[in-house]
Amino acid sequence: MTVTPPPSFPLPPSGAPPPPPTPPRRRGLKIYAILVTLLFAGSLLVILSLLVLVGIGFLGSVMSGSNRDTPASRVGTETLVAGGSDKIAILPISGIINETTYEYVRNYCDYIQSDNSIKAVIVEVNSPGGGVTASDEIYHELRELKNSRKLVVSMRSLAASGGYYVSMAADKLYAEPTTITGSIGVISEAFQVTDLMKKIGVKPEVIKSSNASEFKDAGSPFKEWTEEDRDYIRGLLNNMHDKFAGIVAASRKGKLTKPIKEIAVGKVWTADDAKSLGLIDDIAYLDQICANTARDAGIFNPTIIRLKNRVGLLEALSANNALGGGKVEVNLNPRQFEGTGTDAMEFRFTGTR
Repeated sequence: MTVTPPPSFPLPPSGAPPPPPTPPRRRGLKIYAILVTLLFAGSLLVILSLLVLVGIGFLGSVMSGSNRDTPASRVGTETLVAGGSDKIAILPISGIINETTYEYVRNYCDYIQSDNSIKAVIVEVNSPGGGVTASDEIYHELRELKNSRKLVVSMRSLAASGGYYVSMAADKLYAEPTTITGSIGVISEAFQVTDLMKKIGVKPEVIKSSNASEFKDAGSPFKEWTEEDRDYIRGLLNNMHDKFAGIVAASRKGKLTKPIKEIAVGKVWTADDAKSLGLIDDIAYLDQICANTARDAGIFNPTIIRLKNRVGLLEALSANNALGGGKVEVNLNPRQFEGTGTDAMEFRFTGTR
């Protein structure tokens, strides 16, 4: 029997290092690549699905003719109490009053006017006030609404200055026990940066028309204010203050227990003080206000709804969406750096933040 000798291999030279081990297969890298590919494909599928849904909704609205801008397309509702066919609508006004607030209120009023089943409206105010013009525009919209609907106000934690101004459109004013209200007055705030500009070596150059040279830039942060500037701006504020006080006196005629000059001094009042002064009619929570409003409007077993601004899909996905949408909001108003004008005057209570 012949025995085959084992194959011989050349031996490495003496002192030479052994050959490196065979590297392991990079399975982890392949798995990672697969996961990334799947994640990308999934994200692409989600985006395509959203585009398809938007396209279907748009085509459907075109075919049905519902793509037109209607009150129902701008306003949503939440049912708080399900009752009969007659409704009481709660119209919210919250936060700083500005032109966006006015647009919301105008949409709410249009929606209410288009729905004959809404017999009464409760304006729910929770605001320190805001712009003079926006407050007056909202007041006008609510006055128009009161011509066709019973209108009352429910004040929450704060209904001050412009928040009280818009309330003057209502038939009846309610406040909660902890409400702060009043602050009948006008304010204008501005920065003066002349000393800072001198330190950093910046000098503004302002050219004014000859006949407007004295007051054209009165209140500008880029010039030192004179007493004439302050008197001029104060005169504008006093004019708006008189308008505010006059609206309160007319709306609360026969109810105020003191002369309006003693009340319209910029002070805020607790609910108890406001009631004793005649600034409000009663103190109650929302459920009692709803019951009282239904009784006064002759409604039995009403359905109570709350109105809200309706946000479309594309707006909800937008970074500019007022509800968030990934937006980081910095509350710095560029108008604080502008010269004083009518837009800089505010019916706003600044005592709390």
